[in-house]
This record gives sequence, structure tokens and C-alpha cells, in this order.
Amino acid sequence: MRALIRRVDRIQGLAVFEAAARLGSFTAAGNELGMSQPAVTRQIRELEHRLGIDLFVRTANRSQLSDAGRRLRDHVSAGFDAIEAGLAELADHAGTFVLAVHPGIAQAWVVPRLDQINEVLGDLDLRLWLFDRDAELAGGGYDAAIRVGDGTFPGQTAHLLFPEVVVPVAAPALADEYGLSEHSTADDVYRAPFVHMDDGDHPWMTWADWLDDFDITLRRQPGRVLFHNYPMVLQRALLGHGVALGWRPLVDEYIEGGALQVVGPEVRSHRGYYITWPAGRPTVAVEALTDWLISAA
Repeated sequence: MRALIRRVDRIQGLAVFEAAARLGSFTAAGNELGMSQPAVTRQIRELEHRLGIDLFVRTANRSQLSDAGRRLRDHVSAGFDAIEAGLAELADHAGTFVLAVHPGIAQAWVVPRLDQINEVLGDLDLRLWLFDRDAELAGGGYDAAIRVGDGTFPGQTAHLLFPEVVVPVAAPALADEYGLSEHSTADDVYRAPFVHMDDGDHPWMTWADWLDDFDITLRRQPGRVLFHNYPMVLQRALLGHGVALGWRPLVDEYIEGGALQVVGPEVRSHRGYYITWPAGRPTVAVEALTDWLISAA
């Protein structure tokens, strides 16, 4: 049992105290709560008895908060504010399933499957929350997330969807220009221009990582353009401006449709794509979506 329940017994007493402390009047608190003034007085006296402290200094004409009462008012008000914010968040999300996902995964893999995902979620509305860095998820507010990592996500339960498998891809015209094909070596690929994803604190593979697998050191050239998200990288590659790293199965539809082609060897990392949710047993919706995503991966 929580210490709060042992000490206070009836949480209503805290609500009555908070109203009286905030409004500065037992009568005003009674009017707000739909109680009589004597009932407010009784609730507060019971709370004082349970806590063993005087919350109000009483005179003939009025009651004022004691020092202990002011400290308790601050704590109770902060607690009620947090509870109200949580209830408001639940109300906002009622009937809605929030799926957090990187923009690149959303564009290349989730959006083409929206009809199937909506069918899995039934009557729930689907809201896609696009995020660039995991730090954006720290405050919660989502039901599930698809993210990249090694499977360790503090405070989250994670299930692997597919491993990180990366291949260099390019538009057919650029591949022809540089004589590249699926049989090309990493040295061959390195002779072509690259399209770079921002390689800051993102968890996924970079060109430096890919080349390192073949004992090649990426030479930093001035004038590079680092694109902020993966859809921009894909767009640049589709337009024939360079070779991009392609994550499978995110780029499979582009390859199968002929818009992009594999132009070198694949590399597997220790990372993968995971569906995660706040630690604990998944909701029925999260469980259904997880099962479907695993079957679709």
C-alpha cells in the first residue's frame, strides 16, 4: 500500500484541502465542491488529525494556512496538476493509436501499408508521429514506436522486426555512368558521388560505417551536403545525383520497380528495426499491430 493511502486514508480530504487553500475560504471551497461549509471544516480537521499537524491557523473570524499548510498546498497542487495533465492526455488520445516512426521508415515502409495497419487497429484512428531522434520520445505520448537500435531501449519493451541490412543504391542512369552493378566492389562504389544522411547522433549506419566494413576510410571532402532525413536522401538518389545507402526492406519497392538498383555489396550491422512500447504487457492494439508488422517484415 502506498504511504499516501496509509497517511491520508481518504484522498477526497486532499481535494477539499487544495480547494480551501487555493480559494482562501472554507465557504468558497464548499461552493466549488458542492459541499456545505461545515462539511469542508470536518474534512480538513480529519486530514489534520491523520497527519498530526495543523494546516490552518484559526482565529475568531478567519482561518489562514500555517507554514506546514503552505508546504502541503504546494505539493498537492503540483500533484493534482500532473494528474490533470495525464487525464487530459488520455482524453486527447481516446480512440486514437499514436505510432511514432522515423520519416524515412514512414515514407518507405509504413505509408504504403496504411490500409492494412488501419484494418489491424480496427475502430482506432491512426496518428503518425514523425521523429528524428530518440530523445524526442522521452516524454511519452505514443502507443508504440518503430525505431533503430541494438534492442536496448530504457523503459521500453522491444521486439525485433528486421535486422539492419544496408546496400548502396543508385538511379539506373548514374549506375551506367559509373559502370556500377550489384556485382561492383566497395572500391568501385567509392569512385561515385555519395548522397549523405546527417551522421550526427543518429543510430543508423553511415557511409563511414559501410566503407569501414571493407577497410576503406571515408575521406571527408569539403562542400558535402548532409540531408536531415531519409526521404530527402532517397529523392536525391532517385534524381540521379549520387549513390545512397539503402536499408532493406525499406528500399525494396524502389528496386523492384526499377527506380533504383543495387550497385554494391550489402552490409549487416548489430542493430535492427524494433517496435517498442512502454515497458509492460502490451495493449490489445499494440499486440495486434506487433504481430502484423512481424508477419509483414
